[in-house]
Amino acid sequence: MKLTTKIRRSSRGFTLVELCVGLGIGAVLIGQALPAMNQMLQERALRAGAEALASDLRFARSEAARMSNSVHFRVSNKGANACYMLHTGARNDCDCAAGQAVCRTPGSEVIKAEWLPASQPLTLRSNAETLTFQHRQGLVTQTGSIELKLASGSGVRQVIAITGRVRSCYTGPRMAGMTKCA
Repeated sequence: MKLTTKIRRSSRGFTLVELCVGLGIGAVLIGQALPAMNQMLQERALRAGAEALASDLRFARSEAARMSNSVHFRVSNKGANACYMLHTGARNDCDCAAGQAVCRTPGSEVIKAEWLPASQPLTLRSNAETLTFQHRQGLVTQTGSIELKLASGSGVRQVIAITGRVRSCYTGPRMAGMTKCA
């Protein structure tokens, strides 16, 4: 009877070697998962920023029709400290580059201004500084594209057609649910 009790007590728990091996395997697995998790979080921030940008472009088009007035979509400070804004009035009268949305003349009004969050590694580039959504025909006087991009090379481009419609495509590595930019 005493022998079986002694065997049971000695077989409980883990040895120090088993514990160290288990911790080592866990550390290797976590080391593999962290970079992939960071990339996934950055891609999620990229998608969220691109969706917000596309939504604001559609909003500019609808505001032009609603107010019966041209609405300008202006991109300032390209790169990491970029901002964009929607405004009425003269074409290049308003700016948001100084960290605050400001218009120079009383007839101009800021509708909306957005800055890229400093905590996210996103950059903003555009081939057109100002897009004007006309209220009569619903057209954009200058077509263009605006791209949000990560340092890793992944990017989402918003392409604005002459009709004012916006479509999204990806640049760089493949992104699920989007078409590749031509």
